[in-house]
Amino acid sequence: MILALKFLVSCVFLIVSYSCAEAVEIDCQRPPRLVDPSLCCKDGGRDQTTEACAQRMGIGGQHNNGPPTVEKATCFAECILKETQYMQVPEKLNYDAMRAHLQNKFSNDSAYVETMMQAYRKCEPVVQQKLQVFKRTPLGGGAAALRRGCSPYSGMLLGCSYMEYFKNCPAHRWTDNEQCALAKQFVTQCSLGA
Repeated sequence: MILALKFLVSCVFLIVSYSCAEAVEIDCQRPPRLVDPSLCCKDGGRDQTTEACAQRMGIGGQHNNGPPTVEKATCFAECILKETQYMQVPEKLNYDAMRAHLQNKFSNDSAYVETMMQAYRKCEPVVQQKLQVFKRTPLGGGAAALRRGCSPYSGMLLGCSYMEYFKNCPAHRWTDNEQCALAKQFVTQCSLGA
């Protein structure tokens, strides 16, 4: 399911790294340059669900005019969770459907499946709490998405889950270099994710 998360995270969240040769003290208030998370931690890649949702939202086509709006990214995330049947009831995950989908798609990679399941399980309660605060805020950042009928839950959940996956990337999917190590240190030390 991490398939679309690279795209979503690139649109909504920043994963960053330092490119210095020496050890650097991390300053969470001053994020360094962007690094493509999939260059450090191989994810599930794009698939038919991702492509169908991107097309439905008008994201990533040849006539793309930059990153999508928060509204489109939020609805894109919701589309992915619904199409994969990870979310059959609004703002609640179906872990049985998720596990079945991941085990089917990644049958030869149980470490990936377990890492993703742990990421979602860790993030869902955190996102539920943040969502309650968001809903009490009269003009929260996702108000446009709510008007369109998309809850910010999906975008928040996918973003958090991707960050957790990145922090706990299975060794066989991790690129061991200084840039990636520093990106992971920043994401972990600055409490990005859950």
